Amino acid sequence: MRSMTGVGKGVSEGERWKVTTFVKSVNGRGLEVSVRSDIFLGDLEQDVRRWVKEYVIRGTVNVVLQIETKLPQSPFDLQKLESILQSLKDVKEKLSLNVSDDTLFMISVRLAGETKEEPDEELRSVLTESLQMALRELVKSREEEGRYLKEDILRRVKLISSLLEEIGEKKDAILQALKEKVAERAREVGLLQEDPTVMNELLFLISRMDVSEEYTRLKAHLQRFLDTLEAEGDIGKKLDFLLQEMHREITTLGNKMPELSHLVVDLKTEIERLRQQVANVE
Repeated sequence: MRSMTGVGKGVSEGERWKVTTFVKSVNGRGLEVSVRSDIFLGDLEQDVRRWVKEYVIRGTVNVVLQIETKLPQSPFDLQKLESILQSLKDVKEKLSLNVSDDTLFMISVRLAGETKEEPDEELRSVLTESLQMALRELVKSREEEGRYLKEDILRRVKLISSLLEEIGEKKDAILQALKEKVAERAREVGLLQEDPTVMNELLFLISRMDVSEEYTRLKAHLQRFLDTLEAEGDIGKKLDFLLQEMHREITTLGNKMPELSHLVVDLKTEIERLRQQVANVE
């Protein structure tokens, strides 16, 4: 089982390029990938997204690529600086902007110093290696977080199972008390327990209060939940669905047998805590 929360880092370099990749993932309904880079990646960005999908099923994944060229920087181009500065001054005058010459100069220096490195095959190779290193580390991080998450989930499942056992014991006692109460009322008015009127009243009350079906389904859902925890792949949505079904059965059970309301409240509380944990499961 994997958490959707994790981080990873990878560094790779060749003769011309060095790439440092940072990957971070958080909760998400599906898979959402964002990519930031120092340079324009072109088709390489699609490769990055494709690789992320190979490693991650669900979550919001942020990929940051720090790409450095190892070639010597070209000398500062004074003519380029002058051209940019003049263009900015023309824009300032045309639009009547309130911008100082010093500010225009600083912008010109930054723009003149920019170089447009184009991706090549070596960059593709170095970037892929760096990205895969980061993604492997991300998966390892998510699996480690998933182990801690699973331990906490199992503790809560154990508590829910204990509460269900208590409900199982008390529901039968409540129905037995109901039968005795109906029999007592029948005797008070001079009727036998076997009288059709008494039997019909008893059957009607029991049908309204009997929670055997809800109880059985709750236990079945809980077992399916445990089985799903041991499965591979995308299990988060399945776990959440089972918890929704359990919450529905618990609500019905509480409505039919109000005497169990304190246990129902405890069960709903634990189910909600489980849903918060499951929201982080891939």
